[in-house]
Parts: sequence; C-alpha cells; structure tokens
Amino acid sequence: MKSYFDEAEFYANENYSNASGWSSFDQYDYFDEYNYAGGGSSSSNTNPAASLPYILNIQNTATADQANVTVLGANVNINGTNFGNPANIVITMDNGSVTYVQFLQSVISEPFRVGLMYLQSANAQQPFRQLTISYTEPNGRTVNTPITPALDPMQQQAGVTVVRHMFPVNANTEILTTILGSATLTLRLYPSEVLDISRSLVGRQVNKDFSNPPEINQQQQVTGRRGM
Repeated sequence: MKSYFDEAEFYANENYSNASGWSSFDQYDYFDEYNYAGGGSSSSNTNPAASLPYILNIQNTATADQANVTVLGANVNINGTNFGNPANIVITMDNGSVTYVQFLQSVISEPFRVGLMYLQSANAQQPFRQLTISYTEPNGRTVNTPITPALDPMQQQAGVTVVRHMFPVNANTEILTTILGSATLTLRLYPSEVLDISRSLVGRQVNKDFSNPPEINQQQQVTGRRGM
C-alpha cells in the first residue's frame, strides 16, 4: 500500500541529527535513514494502521495578535511558565483525557516523524499564517524551516488547509507561529512513524509505521526550507 507520506517532496533537513541519537549530522540523510510508512521494510509493519493525529488547540485569549507562539519544545517548555508562552496563550489537547503535559512527556520518550499537518480555525486567515519548525542540536547548531501553508485549489472549505512536510519531532523540536487575536488554531499532527523502545521487549521493532489517513486527499503543498 502506497502511503501519502511517500509522496511528500520535502523533508526537514538532511544534515541534522535526530531523535535516535545519531551523533554525526554529516553522515545521514533524512530519506535514507528513515523507513516510510508504505515501504513495507518491516515484517511487523507490512499492514500498518492508519495514522491517527495528535490534536492540539492553541488559543489566543487576547484581542491582539500574538507572535512567536511556541508549540512542543518539550525539553525546555514542559517545566516552563505556561509552556514558554505568554499568559494569553492556552494550549490544550483534544485526544481524550490526554493533557498537553502528558503529550510533551511522551515526545521525550517516544519521538515521532510528522508526515502531514492539518490546520483548522474559525478565523479563516489563521491556518495560513507561516509556521517555523525549529530544531536545536545538543552541539548548539540550530535548523529553522519556514513553512507557508497554501490553500488547496481543489478544496471548498474556508479556514482549513493541509501541509505535507515531513519532519522528525523530538524533545528539542519546536513549532512557532502567530496566533491571531481571539483566534484558536487546531493543529493536527499525523505521525508517519513513532519510536517506542518498549516494543523491543516483545521482540518487535522499535519503530512503528503508519499508513495515510483515509479522510485526507493526496494534494501536495509547497514549503520552504532554511538552515541556520
């Protein structure tokens, strides 16, 4: 089964190390070193389950726009004041009883790779605000990847867009954006792969692959990339 994750044309940055602890960012390539959801390379993942999203609601309770709102960044923000954001920013999860703190804790122990982001808001302009994916390595090197969501020419919904940009998420990964005044952005992160070392205790591979979510079509998005 061919996954939509395999069709993505862009990737985070082939030169930086990732959550698995690889120490040399010059020796690894993002595509070469990760198995994609539709690759069928693992006997335990020949029929991967459909990807289910991590759903975050990011609310700005103030009437003024708030720039540099930070999502993720578990290493720094899990114990920071309001998760590294001003008091007017409220981040909650929409995955049952899971809290945002629990989600950040899971990122530390179970890093994952995003294959698709689904952005939605009652404010039709909010989903199209630029996102910046930021990653800081332990050696101090920082990679910033700006992403500008675009309206799918085939869609007929306002306030919704899909971004197909593959990137790994670990405890040093952050997503920064602007939340417009009195707006709430619902951000769905669809994982293509999750690393869980406890799977090895029952003789399974530590990486768990996922296939494309059937509710989202296959249109591609345009993103930008910048290393720093």
